[in-house]
Amino acid sequence: MRILILEDSIRTLSFSYTLLRSRLFFEIHMVTPLPEAGLSNSLAPGAARNVHNMVKELIRHMPEPNLDNPFLRNSWIHRALAIECVAMGLNLHLRSSANENMDQTYEFEGTAANVLGTKERFDSIVLPTDIERGNLWHGFVSVEQIDGGSIDRGDGTFETWRATPQEKVEVLQEGTWRGQNPIEAVRIAIEEGVREATQLLSSLK
Repeated sequence: MRILILEDSIRTLSFSYTLLRSRLFFEIHMVTPLPEAGLSNSLAPGAARNVHNMVKELIRHMPEPNLDNPFLRNSWIHRALAIECVAMGLNLHLRSSANENMDQTYEFEGTAANVLGTKERFDSIVLPTDIERGNLWHGFVSVEQIDGGSIDRGDGTFETWRATPQEKVEVLQEGTWRGQNPIEAVRIAIEEGVREATQLLSSLK
């Protein structure tokens, strides 16, 4: 079964991971305009290493100096999932984009164009998630712990998420996230990907 994924995220990588670990054959192509999986200048919520069993299996891909700390950065989890999926057979096309033709085939630009033709057909297309709903959270990394609500990242910095922007602290990195609870963001993304993959696998039985 040929699958085209039009988003590089923890959700779609968890989807790919689940399918690739099954006993069925999947040819999965994922395209992203980014030069590296998990690369972002904007902060995204991190998670504890016990957030999901899938994450525990990826620890070997995490930076070694920080493995004593139970908190994992979002980018580490994202990148580790990508490394594992590629090792299992995911075709990850960096610096690429896909365009749908009138006949429901796809053509590609960027590095994917060197591998895929101009009229490729796929059995399933995985699109980006809808706009996230919920409260808007403001996240930032600082060298100070804020009001006891910051999470120690194990390297002398702290990650904090609040409903309002932070103005009094020197910020090393910042970003926004929309949802109910940033602490649950990684778990929810993984579970959504696993659920979507499980539904697909069930439909093939």
